[in-house]
Amino acid sequence: MAITSVLPRSVASVATTALLAGLLTGLATPTVAATAAHRAGGADRQSDQATVRVSRTFFGLHDGSGQAYRHLNYGALRLWDAGVTWRNLETSAGHFNWTRLDSLVSAAQAHHVEVTLVLGMTPSFYADAQTEAPRNLGVFTRYVTAVMNRYKMFNGQRGIAAYQVWNEANISNFWTGTPAQMATMTSLVHQVRNTVDPGARVVAPSFAVRMKYQRVWMREYQRQLVDGHHVWDDYDVNALSLYPKPTYGHRTGGPEDAMRLLGKVRGQLKAIGVPAPKKIWATEVNYGVTGGGVANSTATPISKHRQVANVLRTYLLGAAHGLTRVFWYRYDWGLIDGGTLGNTLLSDPSNFARVRAAGMAIRTAERWLGGRLVGRHGNRPCARDRRGTYRCVVRHDGVVRRIYWNPHRDVRVQVPRHARTQRAGRAVARHAGRHTVRVGFQPMMVRTRR
Repeated sequence: MAITSVLPRSVASVATTALLAGLLTGLATPTVAATAAHRAGGADRQSDQATVRVSRTFFGLHDGSGQAYRHLNYGALRLWDAGVTWRNLETSAGHFNWTRLDSLVSAAQAHHVEVTLVLGMTPSFYADAQTEAPRNLGVFTRYVTAVMNRYKMFNGQRGIAAYQVWNEANISNFWTGTPAQMATMTSLVHQVRNTVDPGARVVAPSFAVRMKYQRVWMREYQRQLVDGHHVWDDYDVNALSLYPKPTYGHRTGGPEDAMRLLGKVRGQLKAIGVPAPKKIWATEVNYGVTGGGVANSTATPISKHRQVANVLRTYLLGAAHGLTRVFWYRYDWGLIDGGTLGNTLLSDPSNFARVRAAGMAIRTAERWLGGRLVGRHGNRPCARDRRGTYRCVVRHDGVVRRIYWNPHRDVRVQVPRHARTQRAGRAVARHAGRHTVRVGFQPMMVRTRR
């Protein structure tokens, strides 16, 4: 789904109406492996566990303001709605202005953050609309060659690590061409990468997946053959916008709904024949975004505690479901009509220098996921029990973190003897005896020695 928004003031000297990245599920996958291990100790004895380790690059953001570096320790930046599209960079045929992109890449390098650049949209002198393929695909090849040549080695080190072919190719705000044309452009990016910068990743176009017609379009793209080979041979990573519906009946949409969308996509990819080891990134995610095709109304606000819970549950479930990257959209979400298009805000929309509790929750997620996220009894991590309660287990250096939440009701869970419990943003509490604690939509971390 596409949404129309306003670029942050820090991205342009004057706030301008821009196409905000669209709506639907995006995922990034950590390394998942099966390991045979036996742990001493009652309920925590496990064998043939699914194990996940996440790297710093798992934690991704969109931020054109550069303010997030002051507050958050994230590892990946996706450049979209940041003033560096193809039409921004190529100002006239064959002439490029790299000033803003140079600045964004240099800042990312200084903070050891890996950059992904989205390669669309088409300049006006190459097509009648920015959402169309250029009349001559040779100019697209020339552009991709120029940007890869410039940033394969920049300031003495890699500048851009990954190139995404297009943004939300199944949304008419961003692409009005055919699946076959998009597959051909994917192949061109792959060819240039192999010639100019073999160390870079090629990321498939991102796809919104909330609506059935969007998943149908994505399926048609994945079925394309280019010069006799499957389009998936030309990219390294699949990409999704993981925006669930704002509401489901009487409840608000949340991270668990985003994971259900991921499951539907995985089923489609498997049925088509896309190789299972192909990674998936969530290149956009947020909550409360309205509309099915184009959204231009503000999201219904939610409490600070629910925003924090959305961030924690998104990264926990994203890791558990095999995403290798999750890019939050966005850190610097500006105001439109007095509100914002998403309901979970990492910074103050009127002052990006002020990080909010939901932003700091990324730090908490990073701490909680440090180590090995493990499943139980051969199941994937963060499994849900019959009462709808999720339980994640992370093991690291002789410490076990058990993280519980129930998105729809309050329940009681048993806390081990001498455990310490923590909710995001709150002090750690020590429990000397064995008893239960109340858990709801806010994840609670229970820490014990092994």
